[in-house]
Amino acid sequence: MNFRKSQRVGRRLACVAALVVWSSGLWAQEPSLAEEEGEVIPDLSNWPALPTWSIEELELIRSGELELGTDLFREDVGGVSYADLFDPLPEPENIPEIPLEDEYPIVIGEEFLAPYFAGRPAGYLVDPQGMLSMQEQKDRQSFLEYHAGDSQIDLYIYLFDEKQVVPPEGEMEAIFKRHYQRGSGLSALVYYYMGDPSRSTMVMSPQVYSVVPSTAVKGALIYAKQQAQTKSEPASQLESFSTGLSIRLYWMERELAEASGNGALLSDASQDELIVVKADEEVVASVARETKALAIFGLLSFAVLIVGLWLAHRKAQRKKIHLFPEVEVKPLLSAPHAAGVGAVIHFANATLPPSVQKEQVPDYLRKM
Repeated sequence: MNFRKSQRVGRRLACVAALVVWSSGLWAQEPSLAEEEGEVIPDLSNWPALPTWSIEELELIRSGELELGTDLFREDVGGVSYADLFDPLPEPENIPEIPLEDEYPIVIGEEFLAPYFAGRPAGYLVDPQGMLSMQEQKDRQSFLEYHAGDSQIDLYIYLFDEKQVVPPEGEMEAIFKRHYQRGSGLSALVYYYMGDPSRSTMVMSPQVYSVVPSTAVKGALIYAKQQAQTKSEPASQLESFSTGLSIRLYWMERELAEASGNGALLSDASQDELIVVKADEEVVASVARETKALAIFGLLSFAVLIVGLWLAHRKAQRKKIHLFPEVEVKPLLSAPHAAGVGAVIHFANATLPPSVQKEQVPDYLRKM
């Protein structure tokens, strides 16, 4: 029996050993996930061991004699300063000078003068310097073409830089007379400065000024400038400016249509008179002052009129004739009246007219 038991135990141990050998072979043959994905597992067996604290160092840390992290803030290592470990950067030989704001170019290049002022432009937007992108130019040009197709007043906008100065050959009056005054159509020419809508200037056909006052034209330009100043981007400012000015030009066109029906438009003989308006508010302020003065004058005139009417009423009241009613007097001593004495009539109220007071009041009652 003992022999058989030992045989069974031996067979079991042999089976377990065979199973262990077989599973270890499968484990060695099975590829890892990292190997399937192409990753390389580094061999960490040759890496240096991580630093450890010794018992003496731990005692120093617990007692507070050793502070952690102080080595990171030391200015020297082994008597050598950190400043000596690195070579200083060489100083640049030529330091570029940043130009001041007033040193940026403000003169329009000669290559752009001809596209600006040589002739009447093919489109309604003139931008030879490329202030706008291609898409922005197409959008503004499409809007101005739509305005021209829907309005009798064509709107032309010349774009300049914020600080640029128009040369003498680009004077607005001369350009308008040379390219836009001929023909029967009405035009509005605007010099717009990208980034500064307050510098904008505008001139229109003289026929417009024969119906619309120059202050209204200036007010339209100021309204467009105020609409542009609600935006921050230059392209968005130009969009709001052109939209606001187009709206005001539609109102002017309506007034021109009414005036043309009444024959109020001037003839071509006055087409030498051009008025250039600017987007500043100086004239508007003066107009406001004039309006205020006129309002004060009107109030004073109205007050004088009221005082004059009141004085005339008082004078008429003084000249008014009052008719006293016939009062029957009681006989005195059986006679209609006393000898040589007239009748005395007293009324209750001295301010009311006698016609509304029918009863007499004795004199002694008035004295009381």
